[in-house]
Amino acid sequence: MATRRKSRNKAGATPRARKRPSVNNGYDVIIVGAGPAGNTLAWKLASAGVKTIVLDGARFPREKVCGDYIEPRGLRLLDQMGCLSALEADSPLPIAYSSTYVDSERRYIGRIPFYGVQKHLPPHGYIISREILDNVILERAQQAGAVVRQETYVQGYSAVRNGVTVEAKHHGKPVFYGGRIIVGADGTNSVVARCAGVLVNDSRHIALSQRAYAYDYDGRIGEAAFFFDRDYFPGYGWMFPMNGGRVNLGVGVLKETCQRHNIAIPKLFHDFFEKLKRWHPRCRKLKLLRPPIGGIVKTYGGAGCNYFQSGLLIGDAGSFVDPMTGEGIAPAMESALIAAHVILSVLSSGRVNASSFASYETAFRNYFDPSMAITDLCAATLRNPYYWNSWKRALLRGCALAQNDLKFAATVGACFGGLEINPAGILSEIWIKTVESLLNSLPQSMFQMLDSGADPTSLRLHEAVGWVFDSWASILHDPFWHAAWIADIQRKWLHVLSVMQKIRLDPRINAVV
Repeated sequence: MATRRKSRNKAGATPRARKRPSVNNGYDVIIVGAGPAGNTLAWKLASAGVKTIVLDGARFPREKVCGDYIEPRGLRLLDQMGCLSALEADSPLPIAYSSTYVDSERRYIGRIPFYGVQKHLPPHGYIISREILDNVILERAQQAGAVVRQETYVQGYSAVRNGVTVEAKHHGKPVFYGGRIIVGADGTNSVVARCAGVLVNDSRHIALSQRAYAYDYDGRIGEAAFFFDRDYFPGYGWMFPMNGGRVNLGVGVLKETCQRHNIAIPKLFHDFFEKLKRWHPRCRKLKLLRPPIGGIVKTYGGAGCNYFQSGLLIGDAGSFVDPMTGEGIAPAMESALIAAHVILSVLSSGRVNASSFASYETAFRNYFDPSMAITDLCAATLRNPYYWNSWKRALLRGCALAQNDLKFAATVGACFGGLEINPAGILSEIWIKTVESLLNSLPQSMFQMLDSGADPTSLRLHEAVGWVFDSWASILHDPFWHAAWIADIQRKWLHVLSVMQKIRLDPRINAVV
């Protein structure tokens, strides 16, 4: 019988089998990503006695592209986690005022109308760089007992009989970690989501941005400024003051619009920065600390089921970002706490599979839909850049009303960062103001016609014609896209009505813990 010869390399030696590094087993939950979502989940699980490990490719503290805005809900959660005192040690500037600029002209300024209303929430927000924020929460998770492995780049994971094995690289060398459950908290391009086959990539729900830090801001007022302009529609520019004369500033636009109209975000940021220095009264001498850097966010309207056979997604990986503002820090932490309850239940049952995680989708939909459904509808409606002139007129009227009507500002303005969003109240306020405007137009028209002034009725007719003109411009440019856009709005309207029938109050007002 012929014997099988061993293969030899060029030198004639028998090759050695490559030895696979040993697997670091023994973990209940492996969390990929050490941002606010991953660290919050690690803190919650470790506090409950769950063997938890966090893997992240960065070395902390590290810089992260973000608007850095933490609204009162987020501050409340950070306080409950025991992180707020450490964050306040650097004396962040409380944000309690806002201003709105339309085509570089300020149209609204005042206290943020929905801050300070709920006694259990702080009456302000903070701008805290992610370099500081993420590091503080990470240290809190470690104090609770979570294991953290930095500079560990996750390459993917595979399902095994008792859970999952995660493959990563640490300083260029392969390392493996074994656990029962894996959680993707690794951002918009989540490796975990890709491996699980649940990565979403819908340009209608993705925003592209550039952000930079600048200094020499002449002011001590915590005033968040928002800038709406044809150039960044649908999207906006922002300028958030920080302590020490610094600001976080940036601009973000829908990815779909950038692709359809060949918009370059770096040029958009450059033009925004120059306008900011010219038009904002306290930014004349503003200078960039370092070049701007780009970022991507996926908003809640594109969120999928966010669970799979071996685990689930939280934070940016699961599209837990406000569709109107792009704010994602508080929603990321909230999604992590919702996930923690589901994971604890799954571990208790001993059954780790997709059906066991199915309750996660029900839980986060019940929690986020009452507020996010209406903001997603608003964002979808604004997707069409051909309506800028009509939306601009509506925005100017809304700013004028908000400046003198606190109730209107608090209710309707809630679509842009409000702490308690009531879809029925928003629609009611808009309807009431529309009817009041129509009823007042007749006597005003008669008086102004006698006075040889402008006719308000004619002005309103002109606005109506403007909407029609914008519609035809959109249809003629791309009829198929326009039809799909209208269908998308209709679907989202039906979803809002369905949510309003089931859930009347916004659960986020009390925030999960």
